[in-house]
Amino acid sequence: MNKNGKVHLRASNIPQKRERFLADFFTSFIDAKWRWVFALYTVGFLFSWTFFGTVYYVIFWFRRKYDNGVVCVEKVDCWTSAFLFSVESQTTIGYGGRQITPECPEAVIFLLLQSLTGFMLSTSLLGLIFAKLSRPRPRAQMVMFSKHAVIAPFNGFLSLMFRVGDARKSQLLDVQISLHCFRFRTTANGQEILVSQQELPVSTERGIEAGERISPFLLMPLTIVHVIDDRSPLYELGAQDLAFSRMEIVAVLEGVVESTGMVTQARTSYLAEEIIWGQRFHPISVFRSISERGLKVDLSSFDKTYRVTTPSLSAKEYEQSMNKGRKYMKCEKSKGEEISEQSSGHCEYQVWIPKEQAPGSSMKNRESYSNNNCRVV
Repeated sequence: MNKNGKVHLRASNIPQKRERFLADFFTSFIDAKWRWVFALYTVGFLFSWTFFGTVYYVIFWFRRKYDNGVVCVEKVDCWTSAFLFSVESQTTIGYGGRQITPECPEAVIFLLLQSLTGFMLSTSLLGLIFAKLSRPRPRAQMVMFSKHAVIAPFNGFLSLMFRVGDARKSQLLDVQISLHCFRFRTTANGQEILVSQQELPVSTERGIEAGERISPFLLMPLTIVHVIDDRSPLYELGAQDLAFSRMEIVAVLEGVVESTGMVTQARTSYLAEEIIWGQRFHPISVFRSISERGLKVDLSSFDKTYRVTTPSLSAKEYEQSMNKGRKYMKCEKSKGEEISEQSSGHCEYQVWIPKEQAPGSSMKNRESYSNNNCRVV
């Protein structure tokens, strides 16, 4: 999938492909490119004008040869004039120079058929153009996803985070955000195989409860958080493991367009190289506009990140180190207290304690460990 949500995957070797697409020809036309739509209708109109013009010329020729020159269409004496009469009739131009006479009922019947054919072509083309122009898909272009996802500590857990926002003033209604993880494997003969597909629980940085899908009010850009716990496919992946993994994270936002009531969907994709380890997003600032009433959101820092102290450990190893750190930080005794019988005496552990760096600082990302000598109770 591209960053703009376009899916590269295409179906091939479809059984009864033509019959399936023709059974849903309206959707096929809606999904077709504009050039194919206009080419198809151009061919349809040209065929209709040419077919009925040829019919009028054949009627004129037979009547003139076998019916003593009965005039079926006034001022039609060749194929070109019959073709022009066909165009004038179907497009209701009505120059007034050519017209059907009541002498030939077959010509009247074909005139009615051509009128119905032109009506069907014109109304279907109008409906198709309206349906293509009113599709909610372009509304998704105003939904912004951060260029990168980041992994950093959040509330004591390693978490995957990305940012989403809406650039339009009109709000999307009933917004739902979900996150999906796809894992691939390449076989010996070069084929791509989907190993697993999993929907990841997400929440927001500001306290919406975690779930497979969340429904935030997208008033301003939000940071979406996936806590990497033992249910996550990222749980046992460290920084180096993630860099070499065949993994794709797909973020999906669905919402109802306020003006039309149609459902739109915006998507983006994060590959392993697009997930930055040890970074956090800069906060989004809100300021009061002097020229206009109300507040404005500054989106200049939408994609900006800053470094935070983050180990290259996997979430599993990080959780274990944090648990050990909490256990042994409580084991120190004040001077004069005796060691419990269950104590093992002297111990030394590497414990990482997260300490975020303020935005704008130039401190490099590094692993920070503290060695503690403590008594175990």
